[in-house]
Amino acid sequence: MVKVVKFGGSSLANANQFKKVKSIIEADKSRSIVVVSALGKRNKEDHKITDLLYLTGAHLKYGVDALSVFNIVKNRYFEVASDLGLNINLEEEFKIIESFFSSKIDEEYLVSRGEFLAAKLMANYLGFTFIDAANLIFFDYDGKINEAKTYDAL
Repeated sequence: MVKVVKFGGSSLANANQFKKVKSIIEADKSRSIVVVSALGKRNKEDHKITDLLYLTGAHLKYGVDALSVFNIVKNRYFEVASDLGLNINLEEEFKIIESFFSSKIDEEYLVSRGEFLAAKLMANYLGFTFIDAANLIFFDYDGKINEAKTYDAL
């Protein structure tokens, strides 16, 4: 049997939380599909990555310097990668995201990068294959899931 496990932001707040997640997954080898949220708060005064990405989007929308906020996001991911000793090129991922800053970046795309990057980190840390859900889940024009196409992709 294959088990899908989902971990929220507080489970991914820092490297120590990633280590806890890894031990949970390794405790049951059938837990082979892992879904993660964006990095959560490390403490009461901290900010969720999702909130920082929304703030980045708002800054871009109103022509305010967004890089200062976005750099907080980047530093959080770099910190986790460094603390875990991961060999992953996040700089390229951030360059792709920043390349959309000069145009009208889609808010959903920007905010989804929190989960995307957390999943990249977690897959690397676990030695799992990273799979982007955008390549597996398909929707019809009315916004409903295209079950047949999605099932075929899976």
